[in-house]
Amino acid sequence: MMKKIFPASLLLLAPVLHAADWNQWRGPDRNGVSQDTSPIADTFPAEGLKKVWESEFIPSNEYGGHGSPVVSGERVFLSVVWHERVVSETREIDTEVMQTLNFRGTSPELTKKLEETRLNLPKLRGEKFDEWVTQWRKDNLTEKEEINIGSWVASRFKAGKNAIGLEWLEKMSNRQGKPFENAAAFSKWLDDEGFPPEVKEKMIAVVPNTVKVAQDVILCLDLASGKQVWKYTQPGKPSGRQSSSTCAVVDGKVYAACSTELICVNEDDGKLVWNAPLGMSGPAASPLIVGDRVYMAAGKVCAFSKADGKLVWEQKAAKGSVASPTWWKPQRGSPVLVINGNNALYGLNPDSGELVWTVEGGSQSTPVASGDWLVLYSGTEGVGLRAYQMQADGKPKAAWSHFWVTRRYTGSPIIHEGNVYLCCGEKHQCLDLVTGKEKWVVNEINSTITSPLIADGKLLVYENNGTHVRMLKATNAAYQDLGRAKTDAMGCSSPAIANGRLLVRQKDKLVCFDLRPAN
Repeated sequence: MMKKIFPASLLLLAPVLHAADWNQWRGPDRNGVSQDTSPIADTFPAEGLKKVWESEFIPSNEYGGHGSPVVSGERVFLSVVWHERVVSETREIDTEVMQTLNFRGTSPELTKKLEETRLNLPKLRGEKFDEWVTQWRKDNLTEKEEINIGSWVASRFKAGKNAIGLEWLEKMSNRQGKPFENAAAFSKWLDDEGFPPEVKEKMIAVVPNTVKVAQDVILCLDLASGKQVWKYTQPGKPSGRQSSSTCAVVDGKVYAACSTELICVNEDDGKLVWNAPLGMSGPAASPLIVGDRVYMAAGKVCAFSKADGKLVWEQKAAKGSVASPTWWKPQRGSPVLVINGNNALYGLNPDSGELVWTVEGGSQSTPVASGDWLVLYSGTEGVGLRAYQMQADGKPKAAWSHFWVTRRYTGSPIIHEGNVYLCCGEKHQCLDLVTGKEKWVVNEINSTITSPLIADGKLLVYENNGTHVRMLKATNAAYQDLGRAKTDAMGCSSPAIANGRLLVRQKDKLVCFDLRPAN
């Protein structure tokens, strides 16, 4: 008989938490499971979700990132690197410019092949041309390339000789982060680099006569009404959408990783307690607070004093800034700070920062731990959705893996009642934690980035880049679809839940929906 596995609750996060709190990234136990006992309706209303309130304007994407809301007590919190544009003599090529130019980086070999083909396309039209493009993609793109850039390749072939050459787009991309003093300097650079006149004209048109400025902001809203309670602001550094960290509310303090600093303010009034440099611009990882320390993945892993923000240790070997730190307290052995880095999964001694072990992993998904088990989702070949089991020697061993090629490896898994749930990579699936056996799998579901949550025995997950939320029964018996409702959320953020109310971030505001049964 399988031993029942209980969630490894982070008991040191705070001495007292309200049952309904969703006070940090992935909830109170950092595992995507709510402790809220408020009932949720078994089906969504036919007329759509009941909106309780919507906030005032909050920017997102390139102007405010994708951080998710959290809830503590009767308040909602959100950290934002708040960007605005101001008129300037300076000219700057940034990620927004490159998005407008629809640039995708490829290998030198593929770039050469793409451009030679684009400039020598066969004289075909309509369906014949579409069929030719489809066959070219099959013959020349790997499975991963087809998923990531197949439609982009088709669009460039469709544009033919009218498309801007990749040579010029690459030159523009390589110049990011190096502003020009003025328009004349930008024009001279284009001439010096040999841009053809017609391409130069397009580049001058796409680079604005404004530059971004930014402020680091922490917002506190009333959970009942959405009205602003307080707003903390300090000067920040433009960092675009990569600044997508979710703040944490612990022991009466709010901890937020913003553009270049980790900030601590009072939960009650938003007054600054301390701030500390992060050593990089705009991490997307979210802070983890355990005991008297705050842990961050910001290019390197850092531990700060919870009391005053002083740096306790740093570990440069564990490189990553998107996946958030995970606390793993196995039944055998000492606690481990787990970092899903750029190319591997790292286990660190949380007291000293010493690198204890390194195993296969990497990507942007935050791992989840329960007892001797840790599950991650990784884009590394052969890893995919993988479970590690802690061994007697204090090192994890791979127990099972399910790998498939997809566009995104970002959504975080959930461990709940001996099951593993993952709603990412174009799949919804439930597997047995110990064996990895598939209980149910539904393919071709448009869930790609966001991380789901479980509340009142129901799994809630965004679909179609956040436009809708799907509700499933959190059971391994079968895929039980309880409904789909419109949310217009941002697919790169994740929802929060408190007292039966769902908090979602839309592109320009926060919105609260009531999921409780109708009276």
